[in-house]
Amino acid sequence: MSEFSRIGLKGMRFHSFHGYYTEEQSVGNDYEIDVIAEAIIDQEGLDDALENTLNYEQIYHICRDEMNTPVRLIETVAYQILERLKEELSSNARYTVVIRKLHPLLGGIVDHAMIEIKG
Repeated sequence: MSEFSRIGLKGMRFHSFHGYYTEEQSVGNDYEIDVIAEAIIDQEGLDDALENTLNYEQIYHICRDEMNTPVRLIETVAYQILERLKEELSSNARYTVVIRKLHPLLGGIVDHAMIEIKG
């Protein structure tokens, strides 16, 4: 029997050098990422085998790789992660990617700036 499932990772942490301003690009910032994949997983055909489900180790590696490639906007990073998830894991799954830039330098106390995309 096939059932709708959610698989994901929450709270992945990275120190990366994304940013629009030179200071952000040189000092970097701390980021937190959540990725949730929603897909139909055939429970009968699963056979306790990793290749029959969505591998969250691959999700982590995609996020790590994209966080290691500096860009100016976190929106760009989120979109690149989403595209790689669809290409490398399952194009039939629906993904939610949330990136939080922790304590952005805005001249005041801010917990995080964030972007959430789905696709």
